[in-house]
Amino acid sequence: MPNNFPPCAIRLWMHKLQKGSAQPVGRLERCLLPFMSKEAARFSVKVATERGILVTNKDAKVRRPTLKFCQKLSSLPKFSKDPFCYECHLPGDVKTCATCYRCFHVECQRKDPEKPTYVVPSDKDQPFQFPLSVPDEDKNQSTDVVSRTPSPQPLLDHNSNIEQAVPTPQTPQFVKHENYEWDDDVFYVSEKKGVRQRSQATVKNEEAHSSDSDASSELELCTRCRLLKLATIRNPPQLDKKELACLLDKVWGECHSWMSTDVETYMAEHWKNRDIALVKRILFKTDILGLADIKRNIEAEKYTYLMEFHADLLDLQHNIAVFFGNQAEEYEPTKRLIRDVSHYIQEIRKCVDCFRYSNEANLSKMWFAKPCTQRHELVLAKTAGYPHWPAKVISVYSGNPNKYDVRFFGGDHSRALLAERDIIPIDLDTDLHFKSKNTKGFNDALLELQCHMMLSGYSATLFGFYADPAEAEELIEMALSRCTKSTVPQTPGKRGRPPTPAAAKKRKLLNTSSCQSPVPTRVMPRRTVLLRENGSSANQPENGIYQNLTEQILKAHDDLQKYQSELAAMEQKLNAAKLKRWCHHCLDEAAFDCCFTASYCSADCQRRDKRRHQAVCKVN
Repeated sequence: MPNNFPPCAIRLWMHKLQKGSAQPVGRLERCLLPFMSKEAARFSVKVATERGILVTNKDAKVRRPTLKFCQKLSSLPKFSKDPFCYECHLPGDVKTCATCYRCFHVECQRKDPEKPTYVVPSDKDQPFQFPLSVPDEDKNQSTDVVSRTPSPQPLLDHNSNIEQAVPTPQTPQFVKHENYEWDDDVFYVSEKKGVRQRSQATVKNEEAHSSDSDASSELELCTRCRLLKLATIRNPPQLDKKELACLLDKVWGECHSWMSTDVETYMAEHWKNRDIALVKRILFKTDILGLADIKRNIEAEKYTYLMEFHADLLDLQHNIAVFFGNQAEEYEPTKRLIRDVSHYIQEIRKCVDCFRYSNEANLSKMWFAKPCTQRHELVLAKTAGYPHWPAKVISVYSGNPNKYDVRFFGGDHSRALLAERDIIPIDLDTDLHFKSKNTKGFNDALLELQCHMMLSGYSATLFGFYADPAEAEELIEMALSRCTKSTVPQTPGKRGRPPTPAAAKKRKLLNTSSCQSPVPTRVMPRRTVLLRENGSSANQPENGIYQNLTEQILKAHDDLQKYQSELAAMEQKLNAAKLKRWCHHCLDEAAFDCCFTASYCSADCQRRDKRRHQAVCKVN
């Protein structure tokens, strides 16, 4: 098809030409005017007629010539390859992939298969977005991330690795994004480099001359084939199909709400089977992949690698763009869907166990203390306004200087991207950093850190995907029983001078003795024992008061647990409500977006609110 023939014209014409009906040429041209100029619409009708897609209705007894779709499937043009670009989803002078039937424009080809050439604007619910795909000569230039100084307080959801930034103009230098370039060669903070170290001698690589040919051969493949080629390299080790299906089911449940319809659903709702077969023959080379198919593949455990799931989402996006058009409202949600899925895929790659622990159905309060198969280095991370806080190193980003993606113990386990100067190893003398930092949040973080260090002595398989949850909880309870709160400094009633070293040493000895040795039983005098055995009433008033206080304490404890469970359930409902969109007119749950400032549940609400919203609408 020529460049001026948009594939979305087939959908627009089918609404006018259902069941073999015919329409005048002028009416077919006018239905394309919202998407193209009048000359382009006239040219599109002409090209479709030349290719045999639209034929003259010879049975019509009218003066004006009318056109209809060719009803013979064998007469329609059949393509040996996909005639539409896999990137911009438009026809033209396309190049065929070396290993499949997909095509692409040379100027549309991505430099990195995981980085799209478009930018998805960030909204308040999703603080991350795609980075721009830079040319090869700009790869060495690092993109700065402008963010507020992080803190151990709950800033983000437990899966986000981008800091909440102060509102800044959306210019290229102020775009928030994820950094996809991390160094797999991780070194530990405790490893000290030499002050003066000679550069190591390099050996000439005999295969260096073939690097340019390999790079050029990569550009001969489409984006899907390039992703599948990297599937085994980019997939986490020891991740089987069953565990991957469980993780993808969680990801799909969080992200599929962006999509309200797909090609299969749309055609089934509006057209008959004959018309559907015509559209499939004209537009699509193979079977159409829909939302139900992806859900079915996850449930059937058909995905072996993360990249296979990502590649299917790209096929879904391509089908929707070809059918609805790359400027249609139905195409925009696919960008947000792939953006969110790509973020979760990056999180799974960093640590499969951390992602699974934080998204379990029966989430444990001490899930962050469970050891992972990929052991994380424990460090003390410093942020502005807070002391050195215990944290795990999730990943290390190479640069000048190096950046550490850390996750803090305690609280909501917030994330931060810190420089190397703000990180110190936790195995050094930490008395200076822990001294008189006896706040409740800091004590909880230390308790969780101590529990994690005890659980690290066990095998990570005891907490893995196939492990018994009850056995894992028993190990956590056993570790918590050893990590008594008496070993953590208590918050004083008022601020004052820190205790003297002697007092601290005495308290430490008392705590150590109480933890290691059992409490000695007191030998009661024989007269007191006889009085209690004989039922003497000497201590009855005291026993009654003690029993009443005990009952009150137990009742208060039960009420506290009840209110805490209700509060946790309410917080979960609130978090779920925050992820939803609400109608700008009737405040019901929205089904589609008008622009970035308003969403609606139906076309009726959008029509009623048009007069009020039209003044601030970002689209019109």
